[in-house]
Amino acid sequence: MKSISVIIPSYNDSKKIYNCVNSLLNQSVSNPVEILIVDSSNKEYQKKVEKLSSLDSRIKIIKLDRQTFPGAARNIGIDHSKGEIIVLIDSDCEADQHWLQNISNHIDDNTVITGIIKNGTKKSILGTCSYLVEFNNFLEFNHGKKRVKTAATCNFAAKRMVFEKVGGFAESRAFEDSLFCHKLISIGGKICQYDDIIISHNNKTKFKNISANQKMLGKYSAIVRLENNMSPKAIFRFPILSFLLPLYRYFSIATRVIKTSHIFQFILYTPLIIYLLIVWAVGFYQGIFTYRAR
Repeated sequence: MKSISVIIPSYNDSKKIYNCVNSLLNQSVSNPVEILIVDSSNKEYQKKVEKLSSLDSRIKIIKLDRQTFPGAARNIGIDHSKGEIIVLIDSDCEADQHWLQNISNHIDDNTVITGIIKNGTKKSILGTCSYLVEFNNFLEFNHGKKRVKTAATCNFAAKRMVFEKVGGFAESRAFEDSLFCHKLISIGGKICQYDDIIISHNNKTKFKNISANQKMLGKYSAIVRLENNMSPKAIFRFPILSFLLPLYRYFSIATRVIKTSHIFQFILYTPLIIYLLIVWAVGFYQGIFTYRAR
């Protein structure tokens, strides 16, 4: 029976991480499990996070003395972990009761496995818009398993050897999960999505925070893609074409949600969704020039 290490990056969010950890402590899994929280919060929040270690002997806190981006925090957690299976979740997520057991059942060599990300902020219009823009690749489906091209690090698992092959995560502010998957596929690995590997994501619900996050995601999508010679190369040659991306992304999302219960929300909230896609594109455009200015 393979042992499991769950890695959680943490930064100044002690309330949500309590819910995340509780969902992990209530798992149905039979494998040995350790939970590593890699915390780079300020001193006030670190004291609150430290209290989590008293909930269960399987919880270990790795304290960092400065704010650390999630990719770097995950690498640190992996280096300190002992499990044969490495599982990643974010502090603002909650795992389904059978999440770890289903991961253990499906784990395979040379493969990253991922699953479904549910909307944890259903009552918030803004939270739902943020969810549909950011996690539309991970909506519910009902046919067991499918091959995909990417996985989000809030619902991400692989054998330790996969992380050793790829070399860990890039220590960028964002897009490190997509880059990891790109590298794995380029060396013959694969990404598989299962419909019974389920978490809920508690999305941002304030307009200012959602807009800033989308702009940041767009910016680092461009920077990391340029650093690694990834597509879309035509847009990198002619950055003004970045502003065609909202239209492309809108119809891409539509093709995914049309078969789900989210289609009515998607249509109803279209103006807000398009606005967020434009903000993302502005960030992408700025990211091109940020990279060029280095």
